[in-house]
Amino acid sequence: MASQGGLANAAKAAGWIRGAGVVGGVASTAYGIANLATYDTDMIKENPSKFATDLTGTAFSASMTALTVAPNPVTLGLAVGTGLAYGGALIRDNHEAIGKGLSEAGDWVGDRASDVKDGITDGAKKLGSALNPFD
Repeated sequence: MASQGGLANAAKAAGWIRGAGVVGGVASTAYGIANLATYDTDMIKENPSKFATDLTGTAFSASMTALTVAPNPVTLGLAVGTGLAYGGALIRDNHEAIGKGLSEAGDWVGDRASDVKDGITDGAKKLGSALNPFD
């Protein structure tokens, strides 16, 4: 494969993909900065968790772009730190929907467990009746 240029072609593709990632990261960061520039004090006071999500999302995008351009322990640490902050902000911003989803999932699991229990109980009764010679 290497003699036919497969390895060289893979390296070219990897470089192109990395370059596209950098361009996308720069564009995403620029969009985030432009979005943050539209916030005023009243908007922040009205919905601080939305602002925190936008701010940390932009910081995470910038740090991931920096990590792609210059992978080193510092940019990795920044990416991990901003990623954790962004994840926390997303959870805080969407806590009501997450709580509702968890509640619905719990109800669904409870319903399925009840169905399984009923099925096992009915099956055990039928089996007991079939095995009982006095029935």
